[in-house]
Amino acid sequence: MSAPVSSRHSQTTMITLRGGARALLSILLTLLTAATAAGQVPLSDLSLEELMQLDAGQVYGASERLQPSTQAPSSVTFITAEEISRYGYRTLADVLRSVRGMYVSNDRNFSLIGMRGFAKPGDYNSRILLLINGHRVNDNVFGQAEIGAEFGLDPAMFERVEIIRGPASSIYGDSAFFAVVNVITRDGASLDGASVTVSAGTLGTRLVRTSVGRRFDNGLDVAVSATGERSGGVQELYFPAFDRPETNDGRAVGLDGEALRQFYSRLSFKNLSITTAYGSRRKDVPTASFSTLFNAQDPREETTDRHGLVDAAYWRMVKGARLTVRGSYDRFSYDGTYPFEGDDPEGPLTVAQQRAFGSRWTGSSGLSRAFRKHTVSAGLEAIANVHQDQSGIYVNPPLVVFDSDRSSTQQAVYVQDEARLTRWLIVNAGLRYDNYEDFTRVTPRTAVIVMPSSTESVKYLYGAAFRAPNAYERNEALYGPRVAALRPETIDTHELVWERYINDWLRTSASTYWYKADRLITEVADDTTIPGVSFVNQAQVRAKGLELEAQMRLPGGSRVAGSYALQKAVDQDTQAELPNSPRHMAKLRFGLSGPTPRSLVSLEAQYLSGRTTLAGNRTGAAATIDVSMVQPLGRSLELFGGVRNLLDADYADPVSSALRQDVVPQNGITARVELRWKLWAK
Repeated sequence: MSAPVSSRHSQTTMITLRGGARALLSILLTLLTAATAAGQVPLSDLSLEELMQLDAGQVYGASERLQPSTQAPSSVTFITAEEISRYGYRTLADVLRSVRGMYVSNDRNFSLIGMRGFAKPGDYNSRILLLINGHRVNDNVFGQAEIGAEFGLDPAMFERVEIIRGPASSIYGDSAFFAVVNVITRDGASLDGASVTVSAGTLGTRLVRTSVGRRFDNGLDVAVSATGERSGGVQELYFPAFDRPETNDGRAVGLDGEALRQFYSRLSFKNLSITTAYGSRRKDVPTASFSTLFNAQDPREETTDRHGLVDAAYWRMVKGARLTVRGSYDRFSYDGTYPFEGDDPEGPLTVAQQRAFGSRWTGSSGLSRAFRKHTVSAGLEAIANVHQDQSGIYVNPPLVVFDSDRSSTQQAVYVQDEARLTRWLIVNAGLRYDNYEDFTRVTPRTAVIVMPSSTESVKYLYGAAFRAPNAYERNEALYGPRVAALRPETIDTHELVWERYINDWLRTSASTYWYKADRLITEVADDTTIPGVSFVNQAQVRAKGLELEAQMRLPGGSRVAGSYALQKAVDQDTQAELPNSPRHMAKLRFGLSGPTPRSLVSLEAQYLSGRTTLAGNRTGAAATIDVSMVQPLGRSLELFGGVRNLLDADYADPVSSALRQDVVPQNGITARVELRWKLWAK
């Protein structure tokens, strides 16, 4: 995230539907009333046994219902809780980094996701939609999907992560541009008792986690978890761009620390489930971004992110159709402290603070039915963005640079029909209407799926999607009146996919895609604004690629998974490949039984070809190897040990124009030891 901005207030806003949305809702209800049989089960109502079926080639998020991956209208990858545990993934970014066709850049403040050749430095992850149990968690100021430690949810509480490739705005609306990432969390039956985990590692890393969960005989299911973690980071970082005596010879000392707190709970009883989550992350920033004072110690440049949510879902059968009603509240805040050199070099520093505060209420409802050869689902959604506030002030000397309070509403209606025309042919079509205060969007998706057998499919997928300009980009107080004319970005994607699943011991897939993204919101020079830049709908990108993947379960419990991605994304104006866009990616994961009973040894290798920076330079290729081991110590204790970047590879990621550096170095070899103690089980 760039230096964000906002202020905080409190109020309530009524959620209303406009005339167009009411008309579409009427059509929607008419369609569903004409159907005749039962529908799908909401994700929040899946039992542990049904969730385990997901690992055997089943997916939920592609159509908001449980279905075989071979029949889903998208190309899907999923990472399970078992894999997260055995490979020691500590953030959602770690999980996504292991996935076919995805890569993660880190500017030592935020983790930024890249996919299908698109990862422009400085973007906000706003072209990926992030869900928790189907609930949107992209914030309503920057539209950002935060995937690092700033995400706010401990990966130990992930039951499964689904990566649904391609545009999915026909169901999910804004930000479902390149992919949807759906994090399914653990319930009480999955935790099945109480546990304590303590961890220590290099870079001064320390962690404590406690969790408890149980499903009672009366059907009540409760899960609660809390995590605290702190890291000192790399003690000394060298940046050649600051290699001068007056800037400590380019050395940033003790400025890479991080501290986080995370809380999660889930309660389910009969047809009702309630999920709550809260996370805060404070990060020291060593890069002197936005022209701040390099190696400043007191105060130092730092950012703090906070995310909280309460999500409640209820379902019941109504005249043969399944009705689901959902309500949620989300709260997000960001605070950044930026020290600058004062007018007097011997005097106090000039300190700037930038803040953002967002909150929203969301209400949604869906109906579903299956009749004859059709499965029809439809729903509506209304969002009240109560706060989308931003501010920028100087603390010393006191000065308000800007203070922008904003609120907005939006509504949507969607419908989808899956028609099984023959035993081997499925046609899936969906359409969604989104109504914003300044514009509307209609987005379609269709899929033609040919199934030579029940475990094999060939798919042609087409989808359109949009990304609405966010409150940060439309901040007229900061970027001038021209941003009021911003309109949504659009993308059209075509994809051919072949998939084959054989009893969960062999999974293979191959896909090729091509897309065009238009009216991308681009930063341009503007001397009339405070930062000297503004935003316009300008850029166009064309891309094509090939992705291959295979996963195998071998005798004795061993597993191997490999993937390769070839991609090329081009700016239509310059005909140059996009910055931070590797042409090749290769990944390999291998797990086998360890030297003692029930122990596990795992290896993960990744290769990323060179990338172009914003300055036109090229980074070297990045190749890393991670190893880990899980060793049981009796019935209730388990020891985990992991080493990242085993060969101490030296590599760096391209970064945004907010930094003087062209690239930022990544961590060398690090290690972690973790003790997992199961206190009691049901």
